[in-house]
Amino acid sequence: MLEYSRLSFCTCLSMQRQDIINHIKDDFMIYKKGDVGKRPWGYWHVNEVGDGFIKKTIVVEESASLSLQSHEHRSERWEVISGIAEVEVGDSISVLRPSEFAEIPARARHRLKNAGSESLTVQETQYGEILDEDDIVRYEDLYGRCCRDSASIIFLADMDGTLTPARLPMSEDFSAFLEKFISNRVFYIVSGSDYKKILEQLPKAIISGVAGIYASMGNEFYERGNLIYKNDFNPEQKLLEKLEHYRNSTAYQGELYPNYLERRRGMINFSVLGRDCPHEARIKYNDWDNDNREREKIALELSTDYPQYDISVGGNISIDIVQRGLGKEQVADHLRRTYKTEKIVFFGDRTERGGNDYTLARRLHDLENAEVIAVTGPDEVMRILKERYE
Repeated sequence: MLEYSRLSFCTCLSMQRQDIINHIKDDFMIYKKGDVGKRPWGYWHVNEVGDGFIKKTIVVEESASLSLQSHEHRSERWEVISGIAEVEVGDSISVLRPSEFAEIPARARHRLKNAGSESLTVQETQYGEILDEDDIVRYEDLYGRCCRDSASIIFLADMDGTLTPARLPMSEDFSAFLEKFISNRVFYIVSGSDYKKILEQLPKAIISGVAGIYASMGNEFYERGNLIYKNDFNPEQKLLEKLEHYRNSTAYQGELYPNYLERRRGMINFSVLGRDCPHEARIKYNDWDNDNREREKIALELSTDYPQYDISVGGNISIDIVQRGLGKEQVADHLRRTYKTEKIVFFGDRTERGGNDYTLARRLHDLENAEVIAVTGPDEVMRILKERYE
């Protein structure tokens, strides 16, 4: 068992020193009771906040590990609640079981690993005058998050038209590359498709290898196949009747197919052509639409008549309709709450105004330390990832 002397904290601070500390605190994201942080290795939850301390529950998934890290402003105590922990502090490594604990001084390099065959639960107590999630320096990390000498990057990518051809499976070459790329990086996927369709297009290795998947324009979020949150809404009947009108009055002369009004979690996907079309019909309609701009005209008219919705052109044949503020832009806010300072890099093929990546791209432009990369397909994504990030 590891035993370290807990740092003692002076309670008789001069007013000048206390003013400095209060000023520093104002610049940090202070923990609050009930805060939750999702991480590639699991999650944490704040249980108690007091004067000079906080208590968190940390859950580390099987075979997962926190980064090798240190803190400038706090010491910590880790007590194992369930599971088996491997704890590294400085040059010492110990295996701890339930009711055993370790003390970690401020500035000491330390790491927590799950050494068992089930989830590891640890109670972490932090002590210090400044307690916040930004007080962390990483030296080694399994998930590609920042280390002392390199920038931290959270990768986010659209699916159809970006990681895969529209409504088609990911290619074998790209899948082999991406599987290796995400193995030591934090990578998320966002799509207008529902989760069932995403499973049809992405290989299992990619599904299990990414940090999370945002489906239905971000209105569903999955981690390792588990639904973490969802948003629902019920559109008014007049909107549905309007969509029926567009279907029945289209100028497109080709054959129309079933499944033209698809209600997904938190959104509607509308296609004049119909989603049950063969791939050749999809290409034919897309070519026609590029010349006649039917979808753009429909989206503009609907946006005028229904300002409470965000309406955008998506993929090759469809239009996405979501409640205002509950489109893909919500993904940017969700990621930033989880990763407060790390750089977010987003790849999308429809980032232009009116495209279904546009609100996400616009929101990321408003955030600090975020980059939007417009691409034309998987080949360009692979080239950029190889050139810039390997």
